[in-house]
Amino acid sequence: MEKTYSEMIDAHRVQRREQLLRAAAEVLEQRGIRQATMDHVAAQAGVSKVILYRYFKSKDALVHAVLDEVVQAILTADREEAAWWTDRVRRTLPVARAHAAAMKLLVRHAAHDPIFGSHLERLTAELVQAVIDRETDILGPEENAPGPTILMAQAVTTFMLDSYVRWIDQGDCGRDGQFLDWITASVRSIVYHWRGLKP
Repeated sequence: MEKTYSEMIDAHRVQRREQLLRAAAEVLEQRGIRQATMDHVAAQAGVSKVILYRYFKSKDALVHAVLDEVVQAILTADREEAAWWTDRVRRTLPVARAHAAAMKLLVRHAAHDPIFGSHLERLTAELVQAVIDRETDILGPEENAPGPTILMAQAVTTFMLDSYVRWIDQGDCGRDGQFLDWITASVRSIVYHWRGLKP
């Protein structure tokens, strides 16, 4: 069935918005949130600034959209049903890689920004709670831990996000499988040692 004109216009808008978000993520990650301008983004996207402003009313709105998209993509992948927690890790790395510039922007730049840091705070808070819930499901109620489980969950979440960004930046995507084996073994070790157990 052929698309109607309205459907084609809607599809074009979605595609154009995605193109603008990708270009913005690249520019913002390379230049920094405060140094990048809408002119830089428009040039990277190959559009006029007028077109850019039709989609995003301000630079702040554009930055929020870039960060919201990557956070939502990671959380969506993490929330999908999985036979085991490692399956979620195997799903979230490709998402992070597909949004490489936005992921680096989120972890390296937005984390230290008083306006845009809320995106990393949201992602971290949701992942920390997921770690706590999964750890409790697997190992039962907390026993023999040196402190509140939230400390371990925060450490695991920070370790994973930082490791993803470093791997995306410096690692060989052809060796993602080895990286995933290492990171899941590392997280398992952290969790079990936290509980005073042998992994």
